[in-house]
Amino acid sequence: MRTACRYGAYRRARKRLAFAGLVIASLLLQGCWDEVNLQDVSYISALGIDYKEDHYEVYAQMIKFALIAKTESLQPDPNPVWNGRGKGDSILLALNDLTQAGHTLLSLEHLKTVLVQERAMSRMNDIMDGINRQRASRYTSLLYGTRAPIEKIFTTDTFFDQSPLNSIMYMPSPLDSQRSFIRPYELQLVMQTLKEPAMVTTLPSLNANESYWTRKKQPLQIQFIDGIFVFHELRYAGYLTEADAAGLRWVNPEFKHFLIKAEGPAGKSTIGIVASRPRLQTSFVNGKPVFTLHLKMAGDISEMAGRMNADEVVTSVESQVKEQIEDTYRKGLAKKMDLFLLEHQLYRYHLKYWKEACKGKIWLPQAEQLKTEVHFQLIHSGNFDLNTDT
Repeated sequence: MRTACRYGAYRRARKRLAFAGLVIASLLLQGCWDEVNLQDVSYISALGIDYKEDHYEVYAQMIKFALIAKTESLQPDPNPVWNGRGKGDSILLALNDLTQAGHTLLSLEHLKTVLVQERAMSRMNDIMDGINRQRASRYTSLLYGTRAPIEKIFTTDTFFDQSPLNSIMYMPSPLDSQRSFIRPYELQLVMQTLKEPAMVTTLPSLNANESYWTRKKQPLQIQFIDGIFVFHELRYAGYLTEADAAGLRWVNPEFKHFLIKAEGPAGKSTIGIVASRPRLQTSFVNGKPVFTLHLKMAGDISEMAGRMNADEVVTSVESQVKEQIEDTYRKGLAKKMDLFLLEHQLYRYHLKYWKEACKGKIWLPQAEQLKTEVHFQLIHSGNFDLNTDT
């Protein structure tokens, strides 16, 4: 009897301890104390930054939240975009100025793109610092530059009344897959490259043009990339048009596709370049570095007029690409730009020489210090018969 009483008391004590443990554990659980309704939040999808008259101007673009997940759906509203502007002595103060004109909470949690006007690029360090101080800012946001008014870029048109997210500013991959040039960096990579010693960072220049497309006889303003902005570490070095920077296309590690014209004595053809793999090699002659850029390319014939043989196609492509690279190299040196990262090559693989000859100085290679070797492989000619006659 006494044993049964003891067993019952033991069971009751275990139940009390279990109940007490459950109560304590429940107190540690986090509830939805900071829950926010979607209708009470305005999500900024793109941020534009300008600098005028000794103060920052911040432009915010907002898109209907329902379109964030459904970028391909047709929209009954042909322009479901809202643009705002705030001013301040810093990025945060400009954003704060923008909040006073809205009754909802402004959020950067869905920020996809940052667009910096050329006037503000000399303050890139402050801009990056201001963006990264925002708790909700995303390191995967794309970074572009522009020489156009930011309002112009933020009010461009889209095709088929699709979401504004179907544009180069938000989605550069479709354009890059058929016409490779310079892709935008993500903010995380920008922070790494801008603060990397001897590093050159190139940002695509975004613009809008109404010369290509119309709708109901009315011109459409469509986004396109017209050049690059160049930084040496955090110092803004200048701007180059796409034509002047064409040689950088072939050393882009993310190159996918580009069309180039090949010409011979009896015909011409369009060549689709589908691969371009660069390799930079350094040697020293009389104590000075000499760089050799080896470029391996591959492609096929897309169309042909007249007659060409394989050797003529290969020679034409190799000579054009070599000329573009050398032209870009010279034009970069004229603007004191090390576009092919030659100093960074020394920093990475010849640190002792870099410390002696480059560290703490504005170092630029000479025109003769870069040699280019281009090797093009013609994969196939499609349905075209190449003339084998010499």
